[in-house]
Amino acid sequence: MPEVTPKAHDEGLVERLVLSGEHSAMEVLETIGALAVDGDWEGMWSIADMMGREVSVLFDSEMRVWVDVGSAGQVKITPPLGSTIPFRLWIHTHPWNAYWSSTDLITIASHSQILERALVLGFDHMKSTERSEQPPARSLGDGPLLLWSDEPVLRYEEVPVQNV
Repeated sequence: MPEVTPKAHDEGLVERLVLSGEHSAMEVLETIGALAVDGDWEGMWSIADMMGREVSVLFDSEMRVWVDVGSAGQVKITPPLGSTIPFRLWIHTHPWNAYWSSTDLITIASHSQILERALVLGFDHMKSTERSEQPPARSLGDGPLLLWSDEPVLRYEEVPVQNV
């Protein structure tokens, strides 16, 4: 998972790179990072969809950005060398619907002490969770997941526009 300097590159260039299979081209990764920083969840999901892959963005404690491209059905959080914990935010895409998969829940549970917040993006909606000191009214589960909120699905237009 490389660290990237978020930068929005020309859409045509990014599309050409993605369609030619150059999913890990720095211009693609930097653009994904820029979309994440800007809170452009739909744009980020669209690039992942164009790739036919899941994408992951991780913000470390210094708000440095790390981007990873997974497979068609999975992308894991991989704590990168040189990153600083705690991780502020982990964002990843799913091919269509935003939900906490069993892999996601295992990942959140296993990173529970070093992760503060997570988002999963779907085609027109997202789901979020945040770790708290006390169990929330609705949690993601038992054990380490007891302290993670189970927030409702929100359509992108319902999410306040804000930079990460």
